[in-house]
Amino acid sequence: MVYTAPLSHTDTLLGVVGASIVVHLIYKKFESYEPTVAFALLVAVPSALSALYLPHATNLAWAGLTVFPLFWTSLVSSIVLYRLSPWHPLAQYPGPLLCKVSKFYLAFRSLGGKQFIYYDKLHEQYGNVVRIGPNELSICDANAIQPLLGNTGLPKGQFWDGRIPESEAVKPLIAIRDKTEHTRRRRPWTRAFSTNALKGYEELVVKRSTQLVDSLAAEKGVANLANWISFFTYDIMSDLAFGGGSEMMAQGDVTGLWHLLEAGQKNAVFMSHVPWLGRLFFRYPKFASELKAFRAHARSRAVVRKNEGSAYKDIFHHLMDEDGVATERPTAVEVTSDGGLAIIAGSDTTSSAMTHLFFFLMCNPTAYKRLQAEVDQLGNDVLDSTKHAHMPYLNAAINEAMRLLPPILGGSQRTPDKGSGGRMLGSYFLAEGNSAFIPTYSLHRDPRNFAPATDSFFPERWLPEEKRIELEPKVFSNPSEFIHNSAAFIPFSLGPTNCAGKNLAYMEMRLVICMIMQQLDLKFKEGYDPSNWKKDMMDYFVTLKGVLPVVITPRKGSRY
Repeated sequence: MVYTAPLSHTDTLLGVVGASIVVHLIYKKFESYEPTVAFALLVAVPSALSALYLPHATNLAWAGLTVFPLFWTSLVSSIVLYRLSPWHPLAQYPGPLLCKVSKFYLAFRSLGGKQFIYYDKLHEQYGNVVRIGPNELSICDANAIQPLLGNTGLPKGQFWDGRIPESEAVKPLIAIRDKTEHTRRRRPWTRAFSTNALKGYEELVVKRSTQLVDSLAAEKGVANLANWISFFTYDIMSDLAFGGGSEMMAQGDVTGLWHLLEAGQKNAVFMSHVPWLGRLFFRYPKFASELKAFRAHARSRAVVRKNEGSAYKDIFHHLMDEDGVATERPTAVEVTSDGGLAIIAGSDTTSSAMTHLFFFLMCNPTAYKRLQAEVDQLGNDVLDSTKHAHMPYLNAAINEAMRLLPPILGGSQRTPDKGSGGRMLGSYFLAEGNSAFIPTYSLHRDPRNFAPATDSFFPERWLPEEKRIELEPKVFSNPSEFIHNSAAFIPFSLGPTNCAGKNLAYMEMRLVICMIMQQLDLKFKEGYDPSNWKKDMMDYFVTLKGVLPVVITPRKGSRY
């Protein structure tokens, strides 16, 4: 009988290190989120190796105490060395060391709500392209917009995987990564926001807009304009999506729904940076309870709307194809999964855009008076949406507010298709298995796209040259210095996955702004520091706004 000696102590330890490198390669290739896979690779493998090391230890526990730390340390070292090595496909792009090492760094930074400021500072330091994660780029270059977001752009990345519980078998439209499936699910949304559909919503928008102006006119003392506009957009989206069911303007947030909407965003943005961890944590019932509660509420409202119907053709009328015009009718699960999307996408973003505009107008008396003068010319036609679309200063002011503070301050993450090898994004190559996004806030404030006075609120920059120079000769007197790259203006994103409700948002904003400007005078509460507005603003992909204290006075000749 031939006796085979066990591996030497050194060879056994080298085997542990080698096994950790193999596990790294497995993870790199398959990127599985499954806890069972993680357990097998991170626990079962070193457990087996502990048994192999047993001849060199006094007992199994001591073997484990030797093997497990060595295995995990070697695994982490292998990952870090690869990410910092010249062989990584993003090695040529600059960025902070900690960002290259782990996405956890940006995940923890995101909890402070100032991602958009951090991205902006990174681009100031590193240039057009910054590596903000081991496998992710931030690209602040207008030439990358079309190849990344346009009609032939890239599908969405893993961002939404960490925000949506895996238990939801059917994802909402915004989280769908497959381009073919997204196109199919997008069709009823396109019908829901067609020109004919918008005409059907107009009466509801007028009714709720009137309620908002009446409520503001009745305010005594100081009012929080940010809250009022948020309540308005929530009420109108409940009307348009679910046939009613919300009265926040009349009752306030008595059920805590707006709180749930906002409270869940902090957990959501963290998990969007480390989606594998989100998939794991979402399995625990108490994790992200506010986010889950809001999504459950939205689904329940969608179910009620489906069962009870609506007295008018609302958004879900088209999503559920109640007219029977679609060749392929959406399933009930697909429709109800979009309940939360209808509320968040339709209310939070629109309220942010409107509130930002009123903030900028109150900071700029000249712009305020010019817009008010244009609105006053409407007279009794203030509710005529066909006229709103052709009001130069109104639309210029809306665009300028969204340029400076877009409703979504960050951007939409995209990643190349599997098997594609990668994609050129302008002059930058993004290898397969990596992601990129365009930071909207930074893009809009890039002097290469908008100048002069890039960081200042001047609606005049959106007007024709002769009118622009006439109104603001000191700022725009030199045409050779004027830069206005409208292709770099993407507040609603771009391409097949852009905001489906863009036209509804414009209709709501124009109507509300015209009614408020015609009937009311707004000014900051005495002593309010406008610099607090941006300081209090939190970017959790969804923008959380602070208090906007405003004194409201009915105008002379108004109906109040």
